[in-house]
Amino acid sequence: MAEKTVTAFDELEFGPIAEGSPVQAALLWGNPEVGPAAVLVRFPEGFEEPFHSHSSTYHAVLVKGEFLSRDPDNTGEARSYGPGSYAIQPGGGVHAEVNAGKGEMVALVYFDGPIDFNLAE
Repeated sequence: MAEKTVTAFDELEFGPIAEGSPVQAALLWGNPEVGPAAVLVRFPEGFEEPFHSHSSTYHAVLVKGEFLSRDPDNTGEARSYGPGSYAIQPGGGVHAEVNAGKGEMVALVYFDGPIDFNLAE
């Protein structure tokens, strides 16, 4: 049985999600190399991700800020979502998120397998 732990947000160890990226992540539990794993992800104000995919399906809950989710065909509804919004992104699905609000955006993201980032062609 695991021991109870509580960590304040400002005590989490955030680091770049990828070399040179302004997006930062803090591992909450699991193994990001094989999954499952959960991370808190911080997107700076105004940040727009390039189109990409992940090998694993993820489930995300927006904790702070606003996001807009895009697909490469622009077929999705163009609207922003606020705190408490929930998204499922199937593994292999090409997408991009935009920090559509003021200040940083923070999301809790659970991956059911390895955490990776594959730029779309």
